[in-house]
Amino acid sequence: MTPRNPYYVLGLGPDATPGEIEREGRKILALIDVGSPRGLKYECPLGELDRDATLVRESIALLRDPKARAKYACLVRLVSLDASAREVAEKKGHRASLGAPLPEAMALGPFRGL
Repeated sequence: MTPRNPYYVLGLGPDATPGEIEREGRKILALIDVGSPRGLKYECPLGELDRDATLVRESIALLRDPKARAKYACLVRLVSLDASAREVAEKKGHRASLGAPLPEAMALGPFRGL
């Protein structure tokens, strides 16, 4: 997982359209230009991080490429799946998640009893 994933930098989900990516990027750049604190920080699974105009422009450029967009969207979805698995496991009183050793993870999911 990279905290510099362009979807995190732009505050968008992996299903964002190219138009949404461009609009959000321009909006964040405008916030940065006026010195708004909302434009200078972004959230990712590792917490709140700093961003600048260069990082925003690089993120927009990366997401213009369909292959790169698919790669980063896949990474966001994997992180989301892991977080969801952790929540489910914690609700059931388990400590395991997708990062658990294979036998323990299999006991929690659809492979239970194999």
